[in-house]
Amino acid sequence: MSSETSAATKRIDSQATLRGDSSTTDICNEDEMCCLQTAVKTKKRPYRDVAREEFGWLAASSVPIVVTYFLQFSLGFANFVAIGNLGAKELAATSLAYMVSGVFALAPALGFASAMDTFCSSAFTASADKTLVGLHFQRGVVAVVLHLIPVTAVFLNMEWMMLMLGQDAEIAALCGQYMRVFLPGVLPWALYECTKRYLQAQGIMRASTIVILVVAPIHWLNSYVLILSPRFGLGYIGAPLNLSITFWLMFLGIWAYAMTSRAARAAWGGWSWESVRGLGAFYGLAIPAVITTCGEWWAYESLSLLASFFGPPQLAAQAIIINIVSLSAQIPSAMGFTSTPRIGNLLGAGLARQARISSHVITAMTIVVGGLTTISFVVWRQWWGSMYSNDPVVVDVVIELMPVAGIFLTCNGLNQVFAAILRGLGRQKLGAYIVVPAFNLIGLPLSVYLAYGPPHMQVVGLWWGTCVGTIISALVQMFVIVYHTDWDHEVRRCLARLIASGPALVTLAHGADPDCMRMPGTYGSLA
Repeated sequence: MSSETSAATKRIDSQATLRGDSSTTDICNEDEMCCLQTAVKTKKRPYRDVAREEFGWLAASSVPIVVTYFLQFSLGFANFVAIGNLGAKELAATSLAYMVSGVFALAPALGFASAMDTFCSSAFTASADKTLVGLHFQRGVVAVVLHLIPVTAVFLNMEWMMLMLGQDAEIAALCGQYMRVFLPGVLPWALYECTKRYLQAQGIMRASTIVILVVAPIHWLNSYVLILSPRFGLGYIGAPLNLSITFWLMFLGIWAYAMTSRAARAAWGGWSWESVRGLGAFYGLAIPAVITTCGEWWAYESLSLLASFFGPPQLAAQAIIINIVSLSAQIPSAMGFTSTPRIGNLLGAGLARQARISSHVITAMTIVVGGLTTISFVVWRQWWGSMYSNDPVVVDVVIELMPVAGIFLTCNGLNQVFAAILRGLGRQKLGAYIVVPAFNLIGLPLSVYLAYGPPHMQVVGLWWGTCVGTIISALVQMFVIVYHTDWDHEVRRCLARLIASGPALVTLAHGADPDCMRMPGTYGSLA
């Protein structure tokens, strides 16, 4: 039995004695991992009261994240609008660069950073030493930086790689230029994502919103000044330069916020070699998350590639639907991103029942938002199509696509929220086992069959196939979370994982009211 585990046990017993609770603790060795089991007899609050409280917390916390997501989406959109005024080849090269940078750099970096969602959020409420949060933040940074080292070689040789794949020489050259100028912005973007998760694990949700509110207008202005301005504009190369500048401003802004926040500084603890020595446990959660993120990313990018063979009207309709879905998906994405630290915080505090109820609430919220979005897609599908195009053929295809796009958006929103819940549980591997086969072994082949096979549904078939894969993934994840999750066991797994991952003292964080986390001064407080 480790000294950390013994100390944690004594601390829990001492707290229980002081509170007068009827508590039992037991330490067991299982598969060479210390597992802390704690059962605390408490009076349960009514389900409705807890659900109402969770709804209030999740709704209020989702608002700044939704704003952040929409503003981050506007960064790429502003660049595309500006580049669209330069020419078709510049726009094609930019689209290609976005796809390649996403598959090789951005999606894997997000996967590595997502492991922080699990470790940091549970450490914040479970650990008596708050610097354990900073330790896991450091591990996320180390993992992301190590990943970006080989990515640098890919970015620098992109033109050569595109030519080897048979791409047009001019487009390959433009893509290579874009990647080389964009490369200095990848690191600050990744560090921004890591820092954002570090803060949100502590319940600090507004930091990224404040930063993006300041930076986004600068980016919009630079989209004109650096790309289109007759006097200062650099043309095509100004687009990646603009993104690199913006990502540096975002990182410096959120880091300055973290350094000036007393709560965030308290969880930092300074750099430690322990962050490098403990990377094994971190990679155990990060690698499945990378596989899941890249699998989804590749499935979506394949839709555009497959649609390119159906002619301009079908491809134009596909581009319009992708834009509409990407814009509308910011709300469920933000809701999912909010739920991960909440679930992790609750598990770290030993509040298994409240974590379960929170998962029910965020699922219901996602269904409502998705349902309303689907209805709007069906009712106003004519308006959506005519807003993007004056070509009646393109508009007709968009009208046909809107209902299936609405169903896809609802189910994909559930996928994102369920994936976020699984991250809070530390079940990234389970998520990979479900999502990757559903999207790539079921959805993608079915898309090809419906689009190119006897049904010959073209782009509509691509979306129906992807929609089926999305529905299967959502249903399986829902079954696992709702019917196959022992939330008390997940609390024990959470504590055992933290004890094994760092030297800090870990203890259940029960406050005066163990069924809520609003009490200031307790480890469960998210204020």
